[in-house]
Amino acid sequence: MIRSMTGYGRGSAGVEGRTVTAELRSVNSKQREIRFRLPQDFYPLEAKLRARVAKEILRGRVDVNVSWERAPDADSGRVRLNRETAASLIDAWQALVDEFDLADEPRAEALLRLPGVLEQAPPEAVDLEKLAGTAMAALDQALEQHRQVREEEGAKLMADLVARRETILRIVDRSRERVREAPAYLAEQVRARVSEILAELPVDEQRLAQEIAILAQRADVTEELVRLDAHLGRFAKLFDEGVTEVGRSLEFLVQEIRREVTTLAAKTSDPQVDEGTIVIKSELEKIREQAANLE
Repeated sequence: MIRSMTGYGRGSAGVEGRTVTAELRSVNSKQREIRFRLPQDFYPLEAKLRARVAKEILRGRVDVNVSWERAPDADSGRVRLNRETAASLIDAWQALVDEFDLADEPRAEALLRLPGVLEQAPPEAVDLEKLAGTAMAALDQALEQHRQVREEEGAKLMADLVARRETILRIVDRSRERVREAPAYLAEQVRARVSEILAELPVDEQRLAQEIAILAQRADVTEELVRLDAHLGRFAKLFDEGVTEVGRSLEFLVQEIRREVTTLAAKTSDPQVDEGTIVIKSELEKIREQAANLE
């Protein structure tokens, strides 16, 4: 499946009252570059998260942001006794009783109502194994959404590439038909030129035929057409199911096809072939631009 390098995905998962959120953004790049932003608690998990992203994304610059937040009521009602504050208050209470000969004694219910004796408990530490599983679940959701976005864009790019390949195929087929007539066309051109130069002088037909044969051999483009067919066949196979990395292969094929059509035009010296070559090179440039968007 052809995929674009540009995409976005978001996912979330919960663990012990906390929500972990993962976001991915990717843009075009010749190489793969994965950059992470993580809370400090997630630092030990970066290698595992990075490996998961690298398995899914083969090319492009990817920014991954993982964050988490506690649910508003996750720790509501959880309090703890501040023993130091309570002990200080009891000591002060006892000092008052002793100094002023009071009959009153510290009572628990009274102490608990005093500021600072009870305080909200800090968040409980989250088990790293649970955290890893939750972070991976959020990341998998983000990667799935990211993949869908890239495949949708890739399908549009593929339709464009298929159309451009068909255009190139038609021009190559026309050129193939044209070069079959090349020997006769070449003989006619050479004979006309020789006749023009020699004017009324007699022409050595045998020598002329030899020269025409040599020129026709130099203008033979059978190898170029065979290689063009091979390159265009490989082009079509990039659209097969299961092919993952397309962009680099396509960029290479564009270079090879350009080389062959340039040689084809140079050897044939045919205006119609030249005209077709110009169109092919224009299509190849557009294909090259599209390849830069593909994984």
